[in-house]
Amino acid sequence: MVDAGTLATTAQVLLAIGENASADQILEANTNYWILMAESDIYIESGEDFVTNYASLTALTKQFLASLASHRAAFYAINQDQNSWQLATAQSKLNVIDAIWQAGLKHLKDSDKIGLMGL
Repeated sequence: MVDAGTLATTAQVLLAIGENASADQILEANTNYWILMAESDIYIESGEDFVTNYASLTALTKQFLASLASHRAAFYAINQDQNSWQLATAQSKLNVIDAIWQAGLKHLKDSDKIGLMGL
């Protein structure tokens, strides 16, 4: 199977999930779904269609969006199956991932920074 998303890859999502990912979290069909959800979240939060305009983005913007999308997808993955870790570990992972998401949202909502992204 090939990655269905544009902004992140399955491998990037698995890196964001971290150690001891469950079989459901490793399944590419699931990571593809979570990547698409993350891309939708990025579009809704920013008002910018980065997927459609991907070719016009700078390399640095693509890397920023890959990090943001993969961590958002990992958030969905961990929420879907927290049984791979003790509760404290799962919550810690979710807290770190949410902090990355919140920091990224600040940039996505800043029109000056959106202009720097190549759009």
